[in-house]
Amino acid sequence: MLGFLLLVFSVASFSQDLKRVKHFGKNKGHLKMYVHTPPNVDKTKPAPMVVVLHGCLQCAGSVASQTGWNKLADENGFYVLYPQQRVINNPEKCFKWYRKRHINKNRGENASILKMIDNMKANYVIDASKVYITGLSAGAAMSVVMMADYPDVFNAGAIFAGAPYKVGTNIVTIDMAFLGWRIKKPEKWGNLVRKQNPDYTGVYPRMIIYQGNNDWVVNKRNGVELMKQWTNLHHIGTYPSEVIPQYINNVDIERSVYRTPEKKDAVIFYKVNRLSHALLVDPGTCPQQGGKRGFFSKDKNYFSTLFTAYDFGLIATPIIEGKKNVSVQEQNVTYTVPSNNQSIYEWTYPSDCSVVKNDKTNSITLNWGSQSGCINVTETDASGCKKTYQTLFVNVTGK
Repeated sequence: MLGFLLLVFSVASFSQDLKRVKHFGKNKGHLKMYVHTPPNVDKTKPAPMVVVLHGCLQCAGSVASQTGWNKLADENGFYVLYPQQRVINNPEKCFKWYRKRHINKNRGENASILKMIDNMKANYVIDASKVYITGLSAGAAMSVVMMADYPDVFNAGAIFAGAPYKVGTNIVTIDMAFLGWRIKKPEKWGNLVRKQNPDYTGVYPRMIIYQGNNDWVVNKRNGVELMKQWTNLHHIGTYPSEVIPQYINNVDIERSVYRTPEKKDAVIFYKVNRLSHALLVDPGTCPQQGGKRGFFSKDKNYFSTLFTAYDFGLIATPIIEGKKNVSVQEQNVTYTVPSNNQSIYEWTYPSDCSVVKNDKTNSITLNWGSQSGCINVTETDASGCKKTYQTLFVNVTGK
């Protein structure tokens, strides 16, 4: 009944934002295809595309409304593709991320989603180097399937409450996965992916993972195992290059980054306290706010769709300019962000730093202490809207 109500609500409220494409190619998985086209996109220039996969009991319209992807697409000029499950395939409208005939390459539902992507490329000017995928729950697991089966298609993916590729393919292993009991060494996880493309020698898509520590559906261990699988595919270790315990001063979000030897972000893992099986949203009308509260989302003062767009590279990340490496007791180190009239800037910094200059402007000067730590700043404009900048981790050398 809940799935039916969500379907009716979506069709009634969001059909004006989504276009149904009925004939997109061979549809082995019997899925539906919906598209959002930004009204002011330059149709002569290649544009990025984001593929958004809904969770169980959801559909294209509901996930579009809840995540806010269409708003960002309109503001920044990229396309959004929404594959949709049919009730006739699965009464709860879950993508079949757990059935071999739908997750092995070029079969079932994954083949249908690939045909949708090909259809978009054939009918719109899509930048093939900037195709991204994201999803929640079953949609997250199916996003991993797509990244594993077609690594040459995707630049990056963002997985909310997902699991490693082939974490479970029968009723026993699926139940074990939900409980967090499917644990493997990184290489064994990686080999499950490599078998789908034995001749592939390219770089695998970047992986962004969000996992709630209180998830009652997908045990938080799955986030760790997914990190192990994808770091292995990037040939890097499972020890993070950088850990920010309170990302952008949000006490519930820990951000860990796993980088390649070339210092490129390959895997980003967000562990979120006090979050169950849901997306992170920040409802409101300010530029950094968005998303809607619902059964599958929770207000965490964090618009996860926007931050995913930052991590994808779809939108320029607001950054703090300043030294990332300082020596012990280094003096007069200045950090800045762009200046906006009538804005107030609140800076935070490690406790053993002393302030040389801080008058709530866009700049702060510190005498550094002996410990590595984070610089954060929140800008509040004249209308009361807040803007956070990417946390800057500063490493102290010479200790």
